[in-house]
Formats: sequence, structure tokens, C-alpha cells
Amino acid sequence: MWKKAFIVLLSLNLFVIVGGALWWGTLPKASSVTPPSQAITSNAKPATIQLSVGQDAVNTYLEYALSQQQDVQRVLSYANVQFSNTWKVQLGLKLQNRVVPCNLVFVPQVNNGNLVLHVQSATMGEIPAPLGALFFILRHLPWPQWITVDGLAHNLNINFTQRPQNPYGVKILSYSPSTKQVTLLLSIVPKSIP
Repeated sequence: MWKKAFIVLLSLNLFVIVGGALWWGTLPKASSVTPPSQAITSNAKPATIQLSVGQDAVNTYLEYALSQQQDVQRVLSYANVQFSNTWKVQLGLKLQNRVVPCNLVFVPQVNNGNLVLHVQSATMGEIPAPLGALFFILRHLPWPQWITVDGLAHNLNINFTQRPQNPYGVKILSYSPSTKQVTLLLSIVPKSIP
């Protein structure tokens, strides 16, 4: 009797081993597996992120924009901002193959996701610049479509909501002079970043 039980158990073990080996052989190799992907439609819902950034992050973004965005490169050679109750901005404006150093003092205002920079004072080089002359120059620079110049109100309008939203969109929510931070809402459409 024990011989029959031994043969049955041995047969059962061999059956499990052979079945396991067959199952193992059907699994794909790690190098040939591609991760499952979702089809992204053109109306995919963007991921939104709210964050507060200080002047260091803004200056890093300005550095990036000047190195990567050709529409901004046509106008500016360099840009740097310092936050307080007003924004002190150093710009290198490109004007007929020359760089004009400008120091501007802006009062920032947030308006429906956009930023209105009201110019309080300006110097070109070390010379105080009349705002009318400054805005005459600003009006004739090749700004991107989403930046407009309002010479009568002495405003530089940065319309982030009209900026191309690919690979990411930006809306300004607020600016706090006490914390010296700008609160932004970033939206990123999945698979829009290469």
C-alpha cells in the first residue's frame, strides 16, 4: 500500500514541477515587456499644481526663459528681480543690436491669473528715465503676443492666460509682500512634456 501512495505522490510532484516549468516558460522576458500605456486624448484633463515661489525661483525661471524661449530672447538679454513691497527689476533690453541696461521699480498687481506690473520709476544705465520715453521704447520692442505694453497707465501686462499652454500653463493667484512670494497655479497636460 505504501508503494502505491509513494508512486501517487511522486506522480503528483512531477506533475506540479512540469506544470510550473510550463507556466514559467510562458512568462515574457523582462527586456521584451513594454509598460501598458493609456491613450491620451486631446481633451485630457490637465494636472494642476499650486505653489508659492520666491525671487530665487522666479530668477531661475527667467534664466530658463532667456535660454529657451526665442520670443523672449528677441527682447531681453538678461533679467533679475528682487521682491519686496515693490519689485526691483534689472533688465538688459535688446535695442538695435545693443543692450540697454534698465533698472525698473514695479508695483505688482494680480488680475484674473495675469500679472500687471505698474512702473513706478526707471533708470537706463545710471540716468533716470522719463516713463514716457521708457514706454516709447517698450512699445516698439518685439514682445510675445501674451505681453502687452500700456503706455498711458505705465503698465506692462503679462497675460499668462494667453500664453501658449503647452507644455504647461501658468496662472498667477497672488503676491504677498510680507512673505515675498508669488502663488502660481501650474497646469500640465499629461504626455505634453517630451
